[in-house]
Amino acid sequence: MASLKQLLELQRCDTALLQLKHHLATLSERTNLTAATTVQNSFNKELVAVRAQLKVAQHDIELIEIDNKKCEASIAKYAQQLKTIIAPREAEALQHEITMATAVRSANDDRELALLEVAEQFDRQQIELSNQIIKQNEVIEQATRALALAIEQCEQSKLEVEAKRITVSAMIAPELIKLYDLKKNKRTTPAVADLHRATCQSCHLDLSTVELSALKKCPDDVIPECPNCDCYLVV
Repeated sequence: MASLKQLLELQRCDTALLQLKHHLATLSERTNLTAATTVQNSFNKELVAVRAQLKVAQHDIELIEIDNKKCEASIAKYAQQLKTIIAPREAEALQHEITMATAVRSANDDRELALLEVAEQFDRQQIELSNQIIKQNEVIEQATRALALAIEQCEQSKLEVEAKRITVSAMIAPELIKLYDLKKNKRTTPAVADLHRATCQSCHLDLSTVELSALKKCPDDVIPECPNCDCYLVV
C-alpha cells in the first residue's frame, strides 16, 4: 500500500505537469499580447493607407500649381500680345484666351483649396495614428513583459514538479513504474487515483458496497483496480 501511495504521488506530479503544459499554452498574457499586436497591425495598416492618400492629394496639388503657372504664363503672354494688336477680331480672340485661362486658374484654385483641406485632414489623421501607435507600442511592451514573467513562473513550477517527480520515482520499484507507465499511456484520465468515500477520483463513479469490499480484501501481491475505469486505486 505504501508503494501505491507513492505511485499516486507520482501520478499527481504527472497531472501537475500536464496542467502546467496546458496553462503555458493558454496563458491569458499570451492572448493579451496577441490582441495588442493585432490592434497595432491595424493602426499600421491604417497609417499606410492614410499616408498613401496624403501623397496622392499632395501630388494633385503639385499638378494644379504647375497648371496654374502655365495659365499665368499664358495670361501674361496674351496680355502682352493684346497691347500690340490693332485688329478688333484678333484682340477679341486674345481676350477670349485670357478669359479661358483665367477661368481654368480660378477652377484650379477652388480645387486646390479643397485638396488642401483634404490633405490637412489626412495629415491630422497621420499624426493621430502615429500617437496611437506609440501608445500601443507601450501596451505591447507591457504585455510582452507580463508574458515573459508568466512563462518564467510556469517554467519554475515545472522544474519544481519535475524535481519532486524524480524524488518520488526513486522510492518506487521500477517494475511498478513500468506498470504505471503502461496504464498511463493508454488513457486520458489518471492511471492512479484514490477513493473519496465510495467515489473513484479518476472516473468519478461510485463503487458498490460489494466492489468496495472486494477491493479491501485484495491480496498484497495484487494491485487494486477500479471496476469502472481500471485505474489503480489506493483503497
